This record gives sequence, C-alpha cells and structure tokens, in this order.
Amino acid sequence: MVEAPKICVAGIGALGGTFAAMLAHSGANVSVVARGATLQAIRARGLELQGPAGTFCTPVAAAERAPDTRQDLLVLAVKAHQLATLVPLVKATVDAGTPVLPIVNGIPWWMTVDGPFESAHETVDPGSVLTAAFPAAQVIGCVAYAFASMPLPAVVRSDRQPKLVLGRAAQQSGVDTGLAQIGNILSTAGIAVELSTDIRQPIWTKLAFNLATNPLSVLCEATLEKMGTVEDSRAVISDVLAEVRAVGAACGLTGLPPTSALLDVIASAGPHETSMLQDFRAGRLLELDAMGEAVTRLAGAYGVPTPTINTLVRLTRFKAAQCR
Repeated sequence: MVEAPKICVAGIGALGGTFAAMLAHSGANVSVVARGATLQAIRARGLELQGPAGTFCTPVAAAERAPDTRQDLLVLAVKAHQLATLVPLVKATVDAGTPVLPIVNGIPWWMTVDGPFESAHETVDPGSVLTAAFPAAQVIGCVAYAFASMPLPAVVRSDRQPKLVLGRAAQQSGVDTGLAQIGNILSTAGIAVELSTDIRQPIWTKLAFNLATNPLSVLCEATLEKMGTVEDSRAVISDVLAEVRAVGAACGLTGLPPTSALLDVIASAGPHETSMLQDFRAGRLLELDAMGEAVTRLAGAYGVPTPTINTLVRLTRFKAAQCR
C-alpha cells in the first residue's frame, strides 16, 4: 500500500480551506495550521467544502502550529503580509527537502531576491525573513485561480473548480519529476494543474488581473462582472493594465495577454467579489503592499509612470483606514 502524502496547509481562509478540504477528501494525510474560531470549528466538526460537485465535510488534524514531523508538501495559504508570522509556526516541519508552495497574490518574495525585481524586495520581504526561512531551491512558484469564499469558520465555498499554475522558483534543467509528482497529488484532489517552465510570466499576468480589479473593487464595492461591463470602470481597468504592461516590459516580462482578453475574463467572472473586497468588508488588512506598492517601487526604479496605479492604491488605503 502506498503511503498517503503528508501535506500541511498553513492558513485556513477561503483558499487554504478549499485546497485543504479537497486534498483531505482525496485521501492525503492533511494537517492544518489555524487559529481562533476557525481552529475550534475544525476540531469540532471538520472542514466543510461547498462546491460545484456538492457539499462534504472532512476531518483534518488542526493546531496553531505545524506538526513536528517532516511533510511531503508545505502549503502557505495566508496573505502576503502575513507570511512572516508563519515562519516560527511551520519551521519544525520543514527541512532541506520539503517543497514549499506559497499561494499568495502580488509579487512573491522569491522573485525579488535579485535580478530585475530586486527593488521591490523590502516591500514584500522586510528584513529578508522569508528568504532566510524558505530558500528558492525549495519554493514552488504558484498562481491560483479560484472563486472561493468563507461564509463561516471552517466552511468554505468554491464556485468553480480551482486551478493552480506551478513552476520552480529556481528554474531547473531537464525533467522535473518532483514538480510533476506534486502536480499529480493536486490533480488527484480535483484541482486543475498547469506546469510552467517560467512561472514569473503567469505570476505577472495574475498580478495585472488583481491590481486592475482588487483596489477598484474596494473603492466601488462592486463585483468583477459589474466592473468588467460598465464603461467607466472598464476604462480605469484598461489604464491600470497599460501601466502594469509597461512595468513588466521594463523588468523583461512582455507576455501579458491583450487588454481586451483580460477585460473579457473580468466581465465573464460573474457576481464574484474579489478577495480584497471580502477582506475590506471583514475589516481585515488589505494586500496592498505585495499587489500595489511593490509595483510602484519597480516603476520608480525603472522610471515608468504609473499615475492610475498610484491613485488607486492611495485611495484604497485611505478608504480602508477610515472604515476600520
């Protein structure tokens, strides 16, 4: 009998809860790092997932810290600004051979260690805490596409099949069997998986999508479908995409899809609230550093004007501060 893969998911919000529930339901040996009401609810009744295929509830081992034993995969599923707080909670489960999969929005810390994105490093990894804890050789870059929410503690809702694009933070030559094995584990759980030989480009595409919609969704308190179909909001989104495209080109990334195609994706997303709007409504800190400030830092370093992005980030930060 093949032993079930041991997977720790640190952070049980909408995304982390969705992936943890799907992996545990598929037979993986899943443990989760959670706290507060979510931790209590998981211990009391398990983790519930409401999805297109129906609703199920599955038990998972839950604690405020990761297990002391090495895992086959560590998934970091908190907001980018919360990652550093996870380091002392998961370090016992990570050794030199543990793959680390951060599911975060914005520019990930490992892209800024050196090279064209280096000027954003202090914004996304102050003091290089993450760089020291998770060497690039162990990190799997990731882009997540999921329409998920958490209406109640330990209850997650996924409106569509989630998808992960995976690629090594440190590029390797030859066949990457380790990455393929992780992809198979995720696919077995019902998660759509795409492997990338250069994960930076998919990350930049997702960043463009997020930066063009998330701050605007907070300012307008509107769904993706609404923003993607109303002329005035579409014009603002187009301006943001043009600025992100220019910053990406300065950093050597030129593969961003056409603006019209990205607008079509946004308009077809349905009445879904962005993760930033969900956080705003819940009074949580917004992901403006990794998603917005990091881009403006890069823009400043390369002399690329980003007036629309600057304005959106400042107004969103102002609104969030007034409503706390």
